[in-house]
Amino acid sequence: MRTSDLHADVRPPSRASRPAHRAVTSDAVRPARRATHRPRSGAPPDALASVPAAGWRAGHRRAAGRAAVVASILTVGVGWLLAILVAPHVTLSPGARMVALFCHLTCLVVGFGAVLTVDWFSLRWLLRREPLGTVLTAARGAHLLIWLGLVGLLASGAALGPDTSSGLVWVKLLAVLVVGVNGLFLGRVRDRLVAVQGRPPWSALLPGVAAATISQFAWWTATLVGFWNANS
Repeated sequence: MRTSDLHADVRPPSRASRPAHRAVTSDAVRPARRATHRPRSGAPPDALASVPAAGWRAGHRRAAGRAAVVASILTVGVGWLLAILVAPHVTLSPGARMVALFCHLTCLVVGFGAVLTVDWFSLRWLLRREPLGTVLTAARGAHLLIWLGLVGLLASGAALGPDTSSGLVWVKLLAVLVVGVNGLFLGRVRDRLVAVQGRPPWSALLPGVAAATISQFAWWTATLVGFWNANS
């Protein structure tokens, strides 16, 4: 046997087999890598559509037009005037008067309590403890309670037959009217804040702060005057 034949038998395997091994390995790994990246790029259209937009504010309604606001103010004014005109002609028995007084106090708790809740969330937002979206959602949720309390106050107050010849009674009545009209203005301010993208400027927030301050002053005035009249 020749020396060249021995060298041919003990010769190490050719490097030509390594690319084949690499090809097999890469073909086995590449599908796995592609599979891990598919959920990110191939998300279904429904999942992408369900993501809220940047200006999303928990599904608030669009801002009301001027005609709707004027109609709402006229409705509040007519209801307030109707309660004043009906009040002197209502006569209740002692039992019915107790029921009317209970309803009056309950409506005060419901309406004023909802207002205090919204203002509390607003204060937390000013202290950077809550996002603005949380404040707007709380205001939207308490909207119905506030108006139910206010309408209940007018109806039960008229049933109690207030003395319209008293100056303090007129202060209370005017405070209730201010609460109603100011509530409509607050709703319009809230709708404008909903339409703002990102953090609203202070020029858009100042009307809301002023309306919230007026609301607190009017509610506390009506409550204190009513308490004073009940104990005088």
